[in-house]
Amino acid sequence: MKLRLATPGPTEVPQRLLLAGAQEIIHHRSGEMEELIRGIAAELPPLFGTTRPVHTIASSGTGAMEAAVANCFSAGDEVLVVSNGYFGERFQAICRGYGLTVHVVESDWGTSADPARVAEAYAAHPDIRGVFAVYSETSTGALNDIEAIARIFRDTDVVVVVDAISGLLVHPLEMDAWGLDVVLAASHKGFMLPPGLAFIALSDKAWTAVERASGPAYYWSFQRLRQFHPMPSSSPAVSLLLALHESLKMLGEEGLPAFRRRHATLGLAAERALSALGFRTFIQQPHRRSHVITSALAPDGIDTSQLLKNLSTRYGVTMTGGQAHLKGKLIRVGHVGAADALDLSGVFAAVEMSLLDLGHDVTPGSGTGEIIRTFHQEAR
Repeated sequence: MKLRLATPGPTEVPQRLLLAGAQEIIHHRSGEMEELIRGIAAELPPLFGTTRPVHTIASSGTGAMEAAVANCFSAGDEVLVVSNGYFGERFQAICRGYGLTVHVVESDWGTSADPARVAEAYAAHPDIRGVFAVYSETSTGALNDIEAIARIFRDTDVVVVVDAISGLLVHPLEMDAWGLDVVLAASHKGFMLPPGLAFIALSDKAWTAVERASGPAYYWSFQRLRQFHPMPSSSPAVSLLLALHESLKMLGEEGLPAFRRRHATLGLAAERALSALGFRTFIQQPHRRSHVITSALAPDGIDTSQLLKNLSTRYGVTMTGGQAHLKGKLIRVGHVGAADALDLSGVFAAVEMSLLDLGHDVTPGSGTGEIIRTFHQEAR
C-alpha cells in the first residue's frame, strides 16, 4: 500500500530532494560545506523579506520558538501572546516555562486575532517587552494579520516574535517592511523537506533584546549563531542541508508567485470538495483562511476520528483531525509544499471511498469533481 501524507507537516518530500539528502556525508568544517552553507545563507533572506541574516539550526520548529523566548527575554519580563489555536497556546506554555509574565489576547479557535484587541491589550499592559503571534495557525487553518499586529509596535521597544513555521513561502511575509523582529520557520512545511531544520531571522531591535536578556543559553544561543554565521555553531544536519540546497533551487525554478498561486488553488479546491461532501468550512472569513490546510466540520453522524483511521489503515492516507475540543469533529486537509492537483484528487478519492466504507451516503466523484473543475477554471 502506497503511503500518502495530507497533513500540514511533515509533507510529502519530492524524490529530487530525497536523493539530494541521500548524498555522501561531507564534513561540517570542510571547504565543500562552507560553499554549501554560504550558498544557502545567500538564498534564504529574500524568502523572509529581509536583508538580515537568516540562521539555520538543527531543530524542530518548537525549538526555534523556545530559542526566541530564551534569548530575547528574562524571567519576570511581561509579554503578550496572541492566541487563537494550539500553537498560540504553545507560545504561552514556553513563555511561562521561562518565568515570563504572560498576558493573553485570546480568540476562539477558527477565528483570526483582532489587531484592535491587541492594541487594547498593549494599552492595558504598557510594560510588555515582547509580543508573540502565529502567522498560519495550523490547528484550525486561520491566518492572522501579522502586518497589522506588528504595526502597533513598530515605533516601540516591544519585540514582535512571529511563528511563520507554516505560513512562510505559502503566504507573503515581509519581515523588514512589516517591522517583524524575530521570524521563525522550519523545513517540513513550504520547504518540502523532512523535519529537522529551523530558521531564525532577527532585526536590530531583537538583537538589542538579546544583549539585554539575562537568561542562560548555549545550544540555543543567538549570540553563538551570530558569532559563527554563516557557518553552523554546532554539528549541523548535513543531509538536510544538502536537501535544503536543492529545495531552494526548486523554489527558484517555480518562483514564489507561482508557488503561492498553486497553494491558493489547492486551498480553494479542497474547500469546494469538502463542501460537496457535506462538510462545513471551519474558517468563516475567506480572506483569513490559510492556504497551508483546509479545515472543515463534519456533517452530523460522521466521527472524523473513525474516518481518519479508515483513511490510514485502508488507503494509506495520513490526514489530521481536530485537536483539543475539536477532536472527532474537524478534518484538516494538508496541502502544503509539493502538493498538486493530482495529489489532492487522490486524497479526496480516498476520502470518498472511506465515507462509503463507513456507510455514509456519498455520490462518488462529487469531491474529486470539484478539484478538477477548480484547477481547470484557475488554469484559464
